[in-house]
Amino acid sequence: MIKVAIVDDHKLFRQGLAVILAAKDTIQVVEKYESALDLLKYIQHLQVDVILMDIDMPGMDGISATTEVLKIRPDIKVVILSMHLNSVKIQEAIAVKVKGYLLKTSSDVEVVEAIESVMNGTDYFSKEAQAELIDSYRRKEDPDYVELTKREIDILRLVCEEMNSQEIADKLFISKHTAETHRRNLLSKTDCKNSVGLVKYAMDHGYI
Repeated sequence: MIKVAIVDDHKLFRQGLAVILAAKDTIQVVEKYESALDLLKYIQHLQVDVILMDIDMPGMDGISATTEVLKIRPDIKVVILSMHLNSVKIQEAIAVKVKGYLLKTSSDVEVVEAIESVMNGTDYFSKEAQAELIDSYRRKEDPDYVELTKREIDILRLVCEEMNSQEIADKLFISKHTAETHRRNLLSKTDCKNSVGLVKYAMDHGYI
């Protein structure tokens, strides 16, 4: 039996998925957590093979949580199960070494296939995720394409949380001057006039 844990802050989805997977002969749902922080409390001794991890959760997102999980338990395989279909999220997931990426619209058959694939040593990314990655590389050939650095993406997301330059500086352990420089660079790169424009840009391009 493949032992699976589900981490998702939506109770109905979490419980519904557990019921679906419990009906499968090869899978046993051993734990369900409503947040990544709850998961990390027990990760050291958790008897599990695969974690199905949401991205957007209070306290800690699934990407950051995956990094922490694999530091402690590199033997566990993490599969992202998210509503997000954008290249930024998918690439961030790949960067932290997830073994799979599925959409919440995936069928139960595909979820089981993904779990069994990663247990057999093969990464599993849904067709939609693969297509989005391919499209993202094609978009980069567009002369109007804007490529942001990782730090700029961090700054952009904090701007979207309505943080000012000093708050951003404190959050990222940088100087206020550096934070202001990144903000100016973002405005210039994205051709936005103010923070409202940056929020719209972030939404339109899948950064939030």
